Amino acid sequence: MKLIIFDLDGTLLDTGRGIVKSVAFTLKKMGLSVPNEADCKSFVGPPFKKRFLELFNTDEKTADAALTIFREEYGKGDVFLADRYLGMEECLAALREHFSLAVATNKCEDHAVKLLDKFGLSQFFRVICGSDAAATMTKEQIVAKAANKLGVSHKDCFVIGDSDNDANAATNLGMQFIGVTYGYGFKNLADLKRYPHVGCAESPSNLMKIIKAAR
Repeated sequence: MKLIIFDLDGTLLDTGRGIVKSVAFTLKKMGLSVPNEADCKSFVGPPFKKRFLELFNTDEKTADAALTIFREEYGKGDVFLADRYLGMEECLAALREHFSLAVATNKCEDHAVKLLDKFGLSQFFRVICGSDAAATMTKEQIVAKAANKLGVSHKDCFVIGDSDNDANAATNLGMQFIGVTYGYGFKNLADLKRYPHVGCAESPSNLMKIIKAAR
């Protein structure tokens, strides 16, 4: 294996505080009722527009307007309302000795870069790939973009993430998948059983051990 592609939200950083705050602002601005905290947290990870359409019976134009408001508000400062996962920097430093590292996230790409810069994590990654301006790219397309930018065959890639989106992208692209249960999606090993995977990490410190065993 040559390349490890990381999800961002719920995998590299706990970005829930900032996303929930901007989601609540957006819904109020749109005149919509703010759902419970669990529904607000469900925006962490998946594409905003997709999750918005799932929760509200609106049309594409309304969803696009909500996305614009969310991105503007999030970019003002909420993007930096995130928390570190214990041991993540040490994990990335160790992995970088043996692999190329990349990020593939549904976040707007400039938000992803600013956030990782702020937390000092950008240094570990050769490429950081996010969604396009219109938010039309799927997670699968973003993951493929990261591999293609570095010229690495899909069969030589690991994908690490905390959600169905990450697992499906890896499976569809013929990449190996490692799930993490410290984020917002998968809660335990049982959640991963319906997807092909080579490991389940309960913390960043578990990842190196799992990757060494899997390669």
